[in-house]
Amino acid sequence: MRYLVVSDIHGDIEKFERVLKKAEYQPDKDQLILLGDYVDRGPDSREVVKKVKRLVEEDGAIALKGNHDDLFIRAKHESKAMELWKLNGASTTFQSYKHHMEEVYHDQEWMRDHLDMYYETEHYIFVHAGLKPHIPLEKQEEHTMLWTRHTDEIGLGKTVVHGHTPVEDVAYYRDHIDIDTGAVYGGKLSLLELPSHQVYTA
Repeated sequence: MRYLVVSDIHGDIEKFERVLKKAEYQPDKDQLILLGDYVDRGPDSREVVKKVKRLVEEDGAIALKGNHDDLFIRAKHESKAMELWKLNGASTTFQSYKHHMEEVYHDQEWMRDHLDMYYETEHYIFVHAGLKPHIPLEKQEEHTMLWTRHTDEIGLGKTVVHGHTPVEDVAYYRDHIDIDTGAVYGGKLSLLELPSHQVYTA
């Protein structure tokens, strides 16, 4: 089985479709793992969320929560989260949904119920932003998993695969890999295949 890992799609459905095609994604043979940040800043958050929902419900994809997704979810009931979301790209997400506010509410609830904080296998830990070094996985804080940025060794005995911090190319540190190659900032969207470490880009 291949693990196919993508992070920080940020509303760019075209690049997302292209990397899946380049990797020749086959749901019956591959485990797709999405590391969050499906919404904000890019042109079509609504279509990305639709695609993620189909991949989870029909293909068994693993979808994790990113910091932008967390704000999207919490903005429904928390005014502070709404204010922070407005500073982080909410306008582009609202624009993609246009007048479909009922769909926004439905997607907020779906993401609340279906997005996990991390996914662990024998050799890897997948998470949106990263982990605090030398803290057991079960004791990590949600804020760390959604927002942290560092290049220090994590030291949990497994390779941590994350996004969140834009880099020019997939970046390898001592025991973690950053796969956010800045698609929303004019860079490329990268899909990392494991265990081969082949990278597909759009």
